[in-house]
Amino acid sequence: MRLLYFLVFLFTFSVSAQIEIKINSISTTDLSLKKRKFTIKYHIKNLTNKEISFFLMPKTLIAHSASSMTLFPVYKIYQNGVFEDVDGPFYEKIYAEQEGFEAETDSEKRKKIIEDLTDKFNTEYEKTIEDYKKNGGKSTDDMWIYRNQKLIQSIVKLNPNETKEFEITTSWNKERYYKIDDKEFYLDEKDKFEIELSLFLDKSNRINSLSPEELSKIKKDENFIEGRFTSNKMEINFKE
Repeated sequence: MRLLYFLVFLFTFSVSAQIEIKINSISTTDLSLKKRKFTIKYHIKNLTNKEISFFLMPKTLIAHSASSMTLFPVYKIYQNGVFEDVDGPFYEKIYAEQEGFEAETDSEKRKKIIEDLTDKFNTEYEKTIEDYKKNGGKSTDDMWIYRNQKLIQSIVKLNPNETKEFEITTSWNKERYYKIDDKEFYLDEKDKFEIELSLFLDKSNRINSLSPEELSKIKKDENFIEGRFTSNKMEINFKE
């Protein structure tokens, strides 16, 4: 039994030692009485002497409670040192225009933003399919092609001991009470809040988005890493 514990510890340590994720700074700007922008700057460092790769979309974030099979950095909010597993107060954003939609109160302008976002997605979708077929792709399933190409495009490579800096811009609508199912969460301005980022890197469960050849190649590549990697905690401002 002691040997088993030691092997588990050794495996966990070796996985954790592959990369470092660290929050460097968090800045805020109040855009209005009901909206605060957060800019989270962080880095990922390759701690090995080999080039490594992994799947990640590093410029947005998603709550831990909604993070199954995610490609985004996952965040946790700690209230007075206690983790609150609630979906909020930040939400993932694929396009910068989503910020404008949330801030806009005029119904016609909101409708126009939705139309623009739809057009942007459709243009990106069609070009992705077109490029795949031009480059000799064999699949005829357009939805699969789009998922496949977005996944392939999300591959991050780090040279030996290389550090890459990233930035996430997100916002809070200054709501303080959240309830999802039986979970409640209140951002009391008198409390201390901290945020932590994690990377849930995965290559083994992408069978629905990769061709058999791609999946086999990536699974065999020991330098294409997977595992869970967690950052430092940093205080975050939810005060008035």
